[in-house]
Amino acid sequence: MSRKRWERLIAGIVAATLLVILSRVNAAPGEIDLPRTAPALPLNTPSDSSLVRGRGETNALVIRAVDGDTLHVRLDDETEASVRLLGVNTPETVDPRRPVECFGKEASAFTKSMTDGKRIRLEADPQADEVDKYGRLLRNVFLEDGTDFNAALVREGYAYAYVDFPQEKTRKAELKRLEEDARDHGRGLWAEGVCEN
Repeated sequence: MSRKRWERLIAGIVAATLLVILSRVNAAPGEIDLPRTAPALPLNTPSDSSLVRGRGETNALVIRAVDGDTLHVRLDDETEASVRLLGVNTPETVDPRRPVECFGKEASAFTKSMTDGKRIRLEADPQADEVDKYGRLLRNVFLEDGTDFNAALVREGYAYAYVDFPQEKTRKAELKRLEEDARDHGRGLWAEGVCEN
């Protein structure tokens, strides 16, 4: 096995171990970790109950939204990291090699309004890579109230389902279904006259 693969494997094991430890920190001895019911969603978030997976422990603070699908966070171990939201792709706004794409500013503004300065939970996908070629963590992001933020971006028309890379099959299917729903209902970038689709 190459050194790079070993490093990725070790990084994945360390990250998974940290997530397990962080999820257990607040549990009392002998406490059973039962699923929690999420409260009502805040304004400007989808009300589709399939986007709420239950309230869970957070493990990062969002320092800032870089764009619609990338966050800069401070993990609970005080390290900082860039996080690329897994399975979604918002229109481009920050790549100096490309022009700002249609609905990119709106997607960035939405992500910023929902995540800047907020606590989030990062979840890895067992089928996905740990990091992308730029060294960003590849994660599903959940807001404090349990909202599946990756799915919300797609459902509300701020992002496309981005399923060309390894990812759990049911998750890929869910994101594709949410994109079709956004397209069928003309939400966000799919709204008539907004972008040429």
